[in-house]
Parts: sequence; C-alpha cells; structure tokens
Amino acid sequence: MISPHSDLRFEPFSRRGSYLNFRRFDETTSPHEGRRGLYLRQCHGARFLSPWLACLTVDGAEPESAWDEAVLTLKAPGGEGKVEIVFDGTDALRLRGKGCALGLEFETAPGASMYPAHGGAWEVNARGCQRKVLLRADEGKLEARTDWQGEDSSRMAARFEPGPDGTWAAALDHFESTWIPRAPRAFALCEAEVRADFAGFLDRLPACAPEFSEARVRAAYVNWSALVRSSGHFRRPAMLMSKNHMSNVWSWDHAFNAMAHMAGDPGLAWDQMLLMADRQNAHGAFPDAQNDIHEHFNFCKPPIHGWAVSRLRAARPDFFTPDRLRETLAWLEPWTRWWLNHRLWEDNGLPLYLHGNDSGWDNSTFFLKGVPVLTPDLPAFLALQCRELAEVHTALGQSADARRWTAEAERIQKLLLRTLWDGERFFALRLPEEEKITADTLIETMPLVLGDRLPDDIRSKVARRLRRYLTPYGPATEHPDSPHYTPDGYWRGPVWAPSTFLLIDGLRRGGEPALADDIARRFLRLCARSGFAENFNALTGDPLRDKAYTWTSSVFLILAAQP
Repeated sequence: MISPHSDLRFEPFSRRGSYLNFRRFDETTSPHEGRRGLYLRQCHGARFLSPWLACLTVDGAEPESAWDEAVLTLKAPGGEGKVEIVFDGTDALRLRGKGCALGLEFETAPGASMYPAHGGAWEVNARGCQRKVLLRADEGKLEARTDWQGEDSSRMAARFEPGPDGTWAAALDHFESTWIPRAPRAFALCEAEVRADFAGFLDRLPACAPEFSEARVRAAYVNWSALVRSSGHFRRPAMLMSKNHMSNVWSWDHAFNAMAHMAGDPGLAWDQMLLMADRQNAHGAFPDAQNDIHEHFNFCKPPIHGWAVSRLRAARPDFFTPDRLRETLAWLEPWTRWWLNHRLWEDNGLPLYLHGNDSGWDNSTFFLKGVPVLTPDLPAFLALQCRELAEVHTALGQSADARRWTAEAERIQKLLLRTLWDGERFFALRLPEEEKITADTLIETMPLVLGDRLPDDIRSKVARRLRRYLTPYGPATEHPDSPHYTPDGYWRGPVWAPSTFLLIDGLRRGGEPALADDIARRFLRLCARSGFAENFNALTGDPLRDKAYTWTSSVFLILAAQP
C-alpha cells in the first residue's frame, strides 16, 4: 500500500493504537541530544517521561532500514542477513531474523533494572518510561547482559542470535505492571492484520485528484500511525500530533484531525473532537495540552471549536442526531462562557490573550510588547462559535437560546470592527494602556474567517492585505520583508496548515473562491513535495520542526478532497 520507505529520521514507524515507535537519530534530527542510531521509543506521558526504550543494532552496527505500513526491515551495512519487525496488536512486537543478530541496548535510569524471567525470557524495568518490557526467543537464542549496582542496572542489553538453521524468532511485550503470558502469533498473521487495518483506514478517506494520490496515502499513514489507544487521561482513541517529539494533543490541533475524518469515519472524528471536552474543568476551560498521563491549564488555545463543529455538521448531518447536538452543547457552551466570563478586560467587552501560546501563534509579533493583548483573530473565532451555538439551539427548536447566542455574536463582531479596525487594516491593542500594535503578522488577516459576515468593503481590503503574505508555498505567518521574519522562526515566517486552512475556508464562504483555490493549490503542492511537517520555510518550502505532524496531513486530506 505504501511504497517502501527508507528514511526513519523524520517519520516514525508505528501503527494505529500503539504507543511504540521506531525512529532514527543523527546530528540533524537530534543535535541537542547527541544521539545517533535507530531507537525503539514509546509515547506514554510524552514530553514528561523519557521516550527512549532501546537502541537497535544488527551484527553490532547501526542498521540500514526499509519499511512500509506493516513491516520494518533492518540490515547490517553490507550484510546479507536481515531482521523483520511487525506489530502484534498494539503493545507487542514480533521479530524474526535470518543470517544476523539483533542487539538492543536499553536506556538506563535510576531504578531501572533487567532480570531473568520464566522460560529463558528477560524482563526490563524501563523506569524512566514508567513501563516494562519482556523479551523472549521462540526460535534461536536470547542472551542478556546486565550489571546490577545494588539499586539499578548500569547496563541492560539483549541480543537475539540465530540457531543452527541460521534463523531466530522472538517477541517483545510492552506493559505497565504485570505481564500476562500469551501464545505467540505467527508473523504472517500479524502482518496481514496490520495491512488490513491500514487499508480499511485509507478506504474511509475521501478520494483526491490523481496528482495527489501518492501524498494522500502518506498523509493517511501519518494519521493512522499517530493514533494511540485509550489510556489514562485519554478516554477514547487519540490521534497524537506526532510520534516524533510533539507527542501530545493540543486543544486546537485535534479539531483539524476531526474534520479530516468526519466524512468517512464519523466515530473516529467525533472521538478526536471530544478529547478536550473529556478533560474540561469546572470553569469550562480546556487543557492547553494533554497526553495519557499529564495535562496542563497554564495556557489555552483559541476557540475555533464552534467553527469546527459547523464543518463537521456540514460533512455528516446524519451523524448529528438530537442527542448528539445536546452532547455538543454540553461542552461547547461552557467553553464559550469561559471566554466571556474569564477573558474579558474590565468593560472593554472583547476577549483577550494572556500569552502568545493562548493564541496558538506562540511567538507572533503581536505579542512582542507584552500582554494582555486584544488581537483580531480571537473575536472573529468567538463570534463564529456563538453563531454555531445559535444554529445548534435552532436545530433543537430552542429559539430563545438561539436568539441569545446570535445577539452575543453580533455584539462581539461589532466590537471587533469598532475597536480593532482602523479603516485599512486590523491591529492589536496591548492592555491596560490600550497601546495600538501594528505588525506584519498574518494574524491581521484572520477575521477573513468570518466569511460573508465580514462587510464587503472590509473583506476586500483584508483580502488585498492577505495577498502581500503569499509566497509560492502559501501565506507566510510573518511578512518576509519584516525585520522579525525568521526562516525557521515558528510563527514569525513559516507556512502553517491551520492558518492556511482557516483563511481558505473564510475566503470560500466570503465570495473569494479564486484566491482560496490558489492558496489551496500552493499548500497541496507543498505537502506533496515536502511531506507533512509541523511548518515549512515560506520561501523555500523546506519542511521544518516535527516532520510528521497530523494537523498538516489532516489539512492536506481535507483540501485534496475538495473539488
């Protein structure tokens, strides 16, 4: 299904549901870590717990690799033997080798240890990962080397070696506390199961133009392989932003993933939409980010969720039964009230950000002079969210509530135009001084998301300003002529999927289809060429930061499916 791939530096080998993955590191992918080699890693408690389980070698050397959606193949440089690895379910691996040996050097940490288990197996207490690993050989030999230091092991190494026929077969189980013995499953059975699972996932995605068919398959793999099973804080299957190093769910990223899968797999899509609602606090706030073990509320993300729900309802109106609409109100209304009750500045009446992180545009130049800041994107998002609440109440026959939310949307939008529009462009205000801030940041164009609700004359001027930001690859988040533009400057230059898609959608609803289509084509061709990175150099199109990021692949899938 996926053409064989050799580079594990940027896109990890994994499968749907698993917290395990394989990735290669060198001086370009991990300069601050100083790591080199092919590693087996895990994503439980990502960014808080160690991801490193073991470094792999074949016949003592860093192996060459090739992989597709189901099988990872390793070879020693210049060697004729090979090792093949497949997932057995989500928490185990089946491994087999011919004509070579596989070595695993496990990461040490305080309290980590390695000790023999029943039947010639060995168990590793990977303390830094808060998980354990059991290794066993079904054919051939398993040798282990460990140095016990009284409280932990200073070395934990294992080696699978061929038997008399030159082959070996083994299993690796990844678990939390207690290993439950189970019969080994045939490698071929595991492989067929994984291939069928990916094929079914791919089939549920909308088709696209032939030009993007190969990229569609790779985008599907990025999303499929980034899914993890429910565990801890994750009460449902969760699509991580990546299994590289951005292995969390952030509270606007997940909405783009939901939209990508709504048409063909509404259950999966709705699970992604509810990930933050599951963890909503008593005040109505969503966590800024979460994984299965940790979450935090120090920041938030912008209220794009009403806009996202409107797109989900348009994609699958049959899915939104009265019960599901009531379920939507149960979390969308408290989330909206949180902004209206806790993020307004005294009598100003507009919502504010307390940090760039709250906006999702972490280091945008609108925040250079300090916070709190009123920016034009936030009232636009919140007005759309209030209108969506009105639409949901209307669908349920609750006209009084619908009128109340419509009035709130109109109030916010009027204040936006009265407070942050100077007749030519949108700007920001730093509080409490109400200092006017103009900057060459793409945020100034985000009120285009209001679509046809933005007055025609304003929409025309803002669309003209948007064209200033366009590069061959899409809208730069900081104008390239700005003194603050940085090629790899996060939100000070690179092209990003969410900002691009929000603008495309607003332009289409606002009567600017030609401009919307032009931006969409640029982004689609960028992804087909450069993959699905977290962001891209706006002038060269080179992939930046995390190289396998799901909201990028999701936006690609949405745009590629549109006529």
